[in-house]
Amino acid sequence: MIKVKDELEFHNWFKEDYNKLGFEKILSYNKEFPDFIMSKDGKKIRVELETNASNFVLHNHDIKKVDLVICINKDIKLDIPIIEAKNIKLSKWRDKDSDYNLKSLILNLFKDNKILTSSEVSKTLKINWNTADKYLLELIIDGKVERIKKEGVNLWMLR
Repeated sequence: MIKVKDELEFHNWFKEDYNKLGFEKILSYNKEFPDFIMSKDGKKIRVELETNASNFVLHNHDIKKVDLVICINKDIKLDIPIIEAKNIKLSKWRDKDSDYNLKSLILNLFKDNKILTSSEVSKTLKINWNTADKYLLELIIDGKVERIKKEGVNLWMLR
């Protein structure tokens, strides 16, 4: 069993061990959606990696622009194939205090900026973009921030 702490480590595992899931090679690795364009049986396959399959929906990904989701936890069904990486386990590396601290760090960024993007939060705090976006979404649930989508970009502001 392999343990990863976040989506970035999951991506790193996949880059090294994609052949264990039947892929021939990586045609491209993207920082945007979808994460990978892979070759399997001579065909191009657009692949999105998520720690939880439900993150595909949470991240507002377009189901028409991907062929396959690979996840650690298949917690929902989608209208496209999902492969659950059964030899990967998501470790509980953050406790509630560290979650709170990361949320506090994000909220502090709004002192100097009225509007932020997920990329700005990611770069400033030196965290994975997906982690930044996840915690910004949690701050919506907490009632601390709100999101506006403009031309495919999430704009975040304090409530």
